[in-house]
Amino acid sequence: MELMGICTICGKTARLNSCMICGRLVCSDCMDARTGLCIRCSHGRSYPNIHEKRFE
Repeated sequence: MELMGICTICGKTARLNSCMICGRLVCSDCMDARTGLCIRCSHGRSYPNIHEKRFE
């Protein structure tokens, strides 16, 4: 999801994306495009299968 607004991490007005884990609306500078996570959720963590959902 993308919309215009104020980033919840840095406060910059920009196009925003929502983090797949916490749902924060963040700018591209505060988003890890590779994982789809904000920098707070992706900081120092590895999520190799974040897009793969398993229901058992």
